[in-house]
Amino acid sequence: MAPHSPATDQIDTLLWIGFIAAAIVVIAINVALFYAVRKYRSERGTEPRQVSGGRKIQFRVGAMLTAFAALVFIVSVIFTDKARESPTTGSDGLAAAKKVPLQIEATGQQWLWRYDYPNGAFSYYKLVVPVDTAVALDLVTTDVIHTWNVPDLAGKRDAVPGKTAKVVFSTADEGSYTGRSATLSGQAYAAMGTEVEVVSAADYQDYIEQLKTDIESAQERVVSQIESGNVP
Repeated sequence: MAPHSPATDQIDTLLWIGFIAAAIVVIAINVALFYAVRKYRSERGTEPRQVSGGRKIQFRVGAMLTAFAALVFIVSVIFTDKARESPTTGSDGLAAAKKVPLQIEATGQQWLWRYDYPNGAFSYYKLVVPVDTAVALDLVTTDVIHTWNVPDLAGKRDAVPGKTAKVVFSTADEGSYTGRSATLSGQAYAAMGTEVEVVSAADYQDYIEQLKTDIESAQERVVSQIESGNVP
């Protein structure tokens, strides 16, 4: 999956740094072994030679390995710190989230996610957020541990009973991003997933306003049917 947020982009870079560093070490070791075998191999009819390295070459190799390890460590620390930075709302984002991230509560339950928006509206499974906007999800659960996992937008976070975890993300790319359950939470955990739809700031406002209107309308119909006795 391709990264679509600053944090996941930094994590992706860290993975590539680790892969390249490991590849360099593996290649260097194999080249050195091949060189040693070719240069110091014995021939038929001759007695094998005893070969030992000098102190200078040992110090040089040790210094090179130390410098390489230090370089990888420093670069990893830099990109790890960048991945931990909280995103900010950009010029195309939601105006109300310029100073404080957009707060949305995500509640995990067996086996569905519920999202509560600031205006009182709520949705199940699908979360709609504005583009170029810092979004802060407060993760809670009604039963067991559930993991919110949308790898294109953020790292995995656990919703633990009795605690509130937080996920902050932002993306400049509109579109739909899906995620699947990453923690065993019961028999149907494999079917537990979520979808994050990123839309323009104006479309987000229209969506949550229409969602609230639809919920209130449905509530009024239920109350009306109960009061009139037309309950099946």
